[in-house]
Amino acid sequence: MNRARAWLWPTLGLLTVGVALSVIGMRYAPVEQACAYLAAFGFVASSVVGGLALLAITYVVGARWFVVLRRLGLGLAAPAAVLPILFLPVALSVALIYPWAGAPMASAEAVVAAHRAQIFGRPWMSAGPFFVRAALYLLVWVVIAEILRRAARAQDRGMASWFLTRRSAVSAAALPALGLTGSWAAFDWLMSAVPGWNMTSVGLYVLTGGFASALGVLAVVVERARRHGMLPKEVGAAHSLALGRLLFAAVCLWAYIAVSQLIIVWIANVPAEAAFYVPRARGAWRYLAALLLGGHFIVPFLLLLSRTWKERTAFVAGLGGWIVVMHAVDMYWLIAPSASPEPSVLGLGPFLVLGALSLVTGIARSSSDPAFPARDPDLARSLGYESP
Repeated sequence: MNRARAWLWPTLGLLTVGVALSVIGMRYAPVEQACAYLAAFGFVASSVVGGLALLAITYVVGARWFVVLRRLGLGLAAPAAVLPILFLPVALSVALIYPWAGAPMASAEAVVAAHRAQIFGRPWMSAGPFFVRAALYLLVWVVIAEILRRAARAQDRGMASWFLTRRSAVSAAALPALGLTGSWAAFDWLMSAVPGWNMTSVGLYVLTGGFASALGVLAVVVERARRHGMLPKEVGAAHSLALGRLLFAAVCLWAYIAVSQLIIVWIANVPAEAAFYVPRARGAWRYLAALLLGGHFIVPFLLLLSRTWKERTAFVAGLGGWIVVMHAVDMYWLIAPSASPEPSVLGLGPFLVLGALSLVTGIARSSSDPAFPARDPDLARSLGYESP
């Protein structure tokens, strides 16, 4: 409990700053602030879905090395319960965010693209179907998260659970459910808010970024748990190396999707498709694009090539935390330029608010849980894991 409180006060400080920035933003630039909130919600939701996918994947493939880290990984799923509440400001700001709902746009090109979206998007992109689909996505994520958490608690108490005997099959069914709902949510919530954004791989792009972000959060949590003696002493270089490899793969996949989409648009040379990149290559937005290129791919790629560095939990945790920040920057760079000609420090507010609320929720719901599954039959093999 004392360790949880050590996280609590800095988190409340970030929450206070975030609320102040958000209130000022809503007072003086409501459209820009609403879009920044959507970007922040996309950041949190994709990270949660990425965490759920990580848990499901490790069940499906029987990743025994991950067993000792699974309880900490379940902390990534804890904020799923508050995602419906966090979505409410998006629902209340539909008319400020989405072109198909009449949102004001920042440029003439955006207005033309918005008009095209209104013509070709009906009736799919209208308020009623939009909210029904959103409720379905959120329900699927909450149900999967609660199934995983309740099964873990049942195992900790030595109780029988239907999931524990069918965990591979249930996780195998959860993966396509997460992939489909995550992709559709990216289309509905993110891409439909940006005039001219016609990226068929947007779901995979966003979910890959969220998966990398979830791995980054887990790396930070694992390092802090080790430093406070919450994990067995056997958890060390081999487990850090495995996390580092997954992070390396996620970073490479994210970059591959981003570059391939840019190349496709470049070769096609269709003005309607290039309209997405034009405002993001102007003004201060181009500096964020350069930051994403270097900070989300080049630097992590080069650093994660080293096996020796990946075996250091502090290094993987530091780089993981950086990847989390880069995913937040990525979501802001995707959404905000459609409503604002330049980045604004006020856009940081929603990210601080939602990040702090997610962290508080994760701590509150996981603080009473053990740091590792002492009753798991594969725990001994997980502790003895040796990376090839």
